[in-house]
Amino acid sequence: MMKRLHILIFLGALVAVLSLGACSRCNGSPREEQMPKVESVILSSIKQKADLVTTEVKVRKLAIYDSSRHEKFEIKDPRTWKYGERKCIVPVDVTIKYGYDLRDLTIDDVKLTDDSTAVVILLPEPKVIDSGYEAKVEEGQVVRMSSGLRDKISHEEVEELMVKTYEAVMKQDFTVMVNRDIEHNAKVVFEGIVKGLGMKNVDVIVMRKKEWKPAGNGRMAISRKGNENQQ
Repeated sequence: MMKRLHILIFLGALVAVLSLGACSRCNGSPREEQMPKVESVILSSIKQKADLVTTEVKVRKLAIYDSSRHEKFEIKDPRTWKYGERKCIVPVDVTIKYGYDLRDLTIDDVKLTDDSTAVVILLPEPKVIDSGYEAKVEEGQVVRMSSGLRDKISHEEVEELMVKTYEAVMKQDFTVMVNRDIEHNAKVVFEGIVKGLGMKNVDVIVMRKKEWKPAGNGRMAISRKGNENQQ
């Protein structure tokens, strides 16, 4: 009876060991788990260390009110003003922070070249991050004229004119204004992050998404010399 009990205990222990071995092979040991991809590490570092990349744009517009025309935003020579008209010119200084919200980046926007000598970061569409205008204007900078018996231009009308001018400025295409400056600023930020990860000999290339043409394997081969796509 005692011998049989020992055999049962031995068989139970053997089953337990075999079960553990099977589980280990199924789930994989910590050593067998894959290390995070380089692209994932770079993306994580970008989102941890930088949220925004911006370029500041300053725009000055002359807000012009002209009661003689339906269109209030036409530039007109003050010497042509006629009797009985109401006119006003107000300078409006608009400041725009334009750039990239790096939180919009995804893992598909970070590419490691085939030879691992460069990392390509595809930039999201630039957008207005913040904007505003100086609401207080020195009275000496405002030109008002009300000829005849017409009422003078009021402060409320000046403020309304400034708001409409600001709204007109915000409809402009700021990409044309900043040209490639914003991309250069983004590259400087990314280079600092990549080098901080110990990748000192890796080139950083920033591109607009529409300019990236993947090769057949979904990766991109870029030479150090020209940083050109190799299909």
